[in-house]
Amino acid sequence: MSDDNLDLGFAIPEDALERLEDPELLKKWPQGLTDMIMVIEAAMVRRGACREQARRVAFVAVRALSQFAGGRSFYIPKGEALDRALRDRELWERFDGSNVSELAAWAHLTEVQVYAILAEQRKLARRRVQPELFEHQG
Repeated sequence: MSDDNLDLGFAIPEDALERLEDPELLKKWPQGLTDMIMVIEAAMVRRGACREQARRVAFVAVRALSQFAGGRSFYIPKGEALDRALRDRELWERFDGSNVSELAAWAHLTEVQVYAILAEQRKLARRRVQPELFEHQG
């Protein structure tokens, strides 16, 4: 893969950019794409990956984000809000049904706080698998 290869592996209609309404977005998306690739690649290198492997991971990650949110904006929190969300997700993934005390110690939380986080994560997981039957019709 060459350094300047930005083929994202999926077809983009020739007039896709012309159909976007925001001219500022049209000017900025190529730089934003490059920035995302560079940030992910640099993070992977800092974690010990070789540059070639980090670049491959960066392209895969950007492709996955495109498939998930391509064509729309989505919010990514920063700072403490992001740290909290990632911690809560990791608590959910580490939870084995009987390790609340260990999770509380790991996350520097009380067991009550861990139970509340697990309950919220359980709701989120359920929504991903089983959407609400009666969504708000308005």
